[in-house]
Amino acid sequence: KTKLVGDHSAHCALFRARDLLEGPAGPGSHPLEFSRPDRRLGNESAWIFIIPLTALGMTVLLRVLPWFDPRLRRTLGDESVMPAVLPIVRLAVLLLLDTIFFVQIAVSLGRIIPGGRVIVSAVLLFFMVLGNYLGNVRPNYFVGIRTPWTLENPETWQATHRLGGRLMFFGALILFVGQFLLSERIFGCLLVALILLFAAWGIVYPWHHSRTHVATR
Repeated sequence: KTKLVGDHSAHCALFRARDLLEGPAGPGSHPLEFSRPDRRLGNESAWIFIIPLTALGMTVLLRVLPWFDPRLRRTLGDESVMPAVLPIVRLAVLLLLDTIFFVQIAVSLGRIIPGGRVIVSAVLLFFMVLGNYLGNVRPNYFVGIRTPWTLENPETWQATHRLGGRLMFFGALILFVGQFLLSERIFGCLLVALILLFAAWGIVYPWHHSRTHVATR
């Protein structure tokens, strides 16, 4: 009898927790069914923590990069702004991944939200922040536009990142505004086109700059 009472109390507690998380809902409208974990909860519980673990890994990685990259160690100091840039990049990455995780949780709980638009907006805001500080990134092996020409020539690195930061910031700003004004199809085509153009520019511009500017030793 005690066991039956305990099981009944446990089931009541589970359903109460479900109602608190999901809010009022009609019959059969529970996206996470605690009574049947094989349908939803059991399948999601294994991968739902991928985003938080990725955020933790990226935070730790950006924290310890100066210990592994000799170029970062050489530029750390009062004369460099890298110690201020890396924490900003680390925070931006963390906020982006947290936004994706919260959207994932909200959708799993049955909340009706524009998840795609929220994630796209978060990604574009991330690139706006990144572009704003890209020109201050000093030559290193991990962060920035790393090509054979930027790593070989410090002047090419500086010129590429200063111009690339402006292109990234204003490109992300145009896309951020455009998503509210353009249809999904046109916006998607514009997004892919700008990404491909920026990727091509990131190769062609450093190559051309290194050919016209001799590295100073």
